[in-house]
Amino acid sequence: MNKYNWNNAFPDTPESFKNKVSAALNSLPDKKENDKMGNGKIYKKGSIKKKIIVGLVATMVIGTTVFAAGKVSSIISSSSSTPTYTTIPTAGQVKKDLKFNPKLVNKFGNGYTFVNGVIVNNKGTDDKGNFAGKTKSLDFTYAKGNDELSLYMENGRLGERSKGETAIANYNGIDLYYYSYTSKFVPADYKMTEQDKKDKLSGKYVFSYGSDSDKEKISQVQYLNWMQGGISYSFLGSDSNVSKDELVKMAQQVINTK
Repeated sequence: MNKYNWNNAFPDTPESFKNKVSAALNSLPDKKENDKMGNGKIYKKGSIKKKIIVGLVATMVIGTTVFAAGKVSSIISSSSSTPTYTTIPTAGQVKKDLKFNPKLVNKFGNGYTFVNGVIVNNKGTDDKGNFAGKTKSLDFTYAKGNDELSLYMENGRLGERSKGETAIANYNGIDLYYYSYTSKFVPADYKMTEQDKKDKLSGKYVFSYGSDSDKEKISQVQYLNWMQGGISYSFLGSDSNVSKDELVKMAQQVINTK
């Protein structure tokens, strides 16, 4: 099983969070392995890694989540490899499955259309590794041609936001926060050059080790986050053709959905 340096995928977060996330994610089975964790749920690292770990990037990178049990320093997010929904679910279905009612959009004005959705299980721990709460959330995939975006929806509130996240708009009294960075994925045994060290120090690249091939890959990661009615919404794209302005308009469409 390949080990991934997940620490570098989460800039601007405490070391305790990075260490726990790295250990947790590297303990998950690889893409072709199924691990019955005693509760009938299939945990799949491959699907999580492909989406840049939606639950973590969309929530933990921009701050800490607060559960009733206390402050969470790390979260393990997991989901089945099989989509929960292959057509847009009804509000009743989501309410029954997750006990909350997020805004549901089948197709956006710019052409991104619902492909599938999966229920994500999130387990939080504190700085000492103690259980600190759990939630369920939705991860919807939208496509426009070959381009894909994720919309992550969780029933909860966020703590402090990171220095890298910027409020870029306010719509109907709701602040929209945007964050982007360039990731450089490299093989697990990659040795940094002097230029790499300069690029890391300057913030040009966020380095992540353990890519699926022997080749280096540079990806542009961006997301837009907001809170409405106690529910957190996050668009996440990796090498997506969508622009920041388009993400804002898509967020506005979600906000306006009845």
